Amino acid sequence: MPVDNNFDRLEKEVIRLVEVLGKLRQQNAEFTAQIENLTAESNQLKSENTRLEQVEAEYQEISQTREEVKGRIEDLLAKLDSIEI
Repeated sequence: MPVDNNFDRLEKEVIRLVEVLGKLRQQNAEFTAQIENLTAESNQLKSENTRLEQVEAEYQEISQTREEVKGRIEDLLAKLDSIEI
């Protein structure tokens, strides 16, 4: 009888371990899918961030050009004001 009891305990433990292994494999598959999704999202955000930096640089350049044109126009207007007609 002791051998049967030990075998029953061993069999139950193996069954339990197989169930745990199945659950761990399922969790691993879920985590792998989450990692893939997060990686794709991260890559998309990096791409959007790069584009945003480009737009910001373009905006700064346009603002600087605008200020330069504004200054030149103000200079021209000042020169016109100084001319007596």
